[in-house]
Amino acid sequence: MLFFSSPSINKNIRLIASNIIWVCIVWYFAFHVISGARGALSWSKLRIEIVNLERELKTLKEENAFLENKISLLRNDNIDLDLLEEIARSVLGWSYENDLIVMLPRGE
Repeated sequence: MLFFSSPSINKNIRLIASNIIWVCIVWYFAFHVISGARGALSWSKLRIEIVNLERELKTLKEENAFLENKISLLRNDNIDLDLLEEIARSVLGWSYENDLIVMLPRGE
């Protein structure tokens, strides 16, 4: 007596096997749609990174505009003497006799 000799049992086994294969295929694609390299989770992480980088770009553009303004004040045709004095004092460490100098501890 063989269990697998009946055609209806063989048909049931093939049906179960094909269903298992289809479930595995659907699971594989569903997994990669959600958590694959180009899946929904990766897409949301990229959107967050884009927002952060756009914020950083805005900050850098503001800093660049500030520095361009400072540079324009130091050009030969339009020199700002107060800014020039401030930079010279900062770089060279100069001060006037009546200046009050406050020494602050370095933050470490």
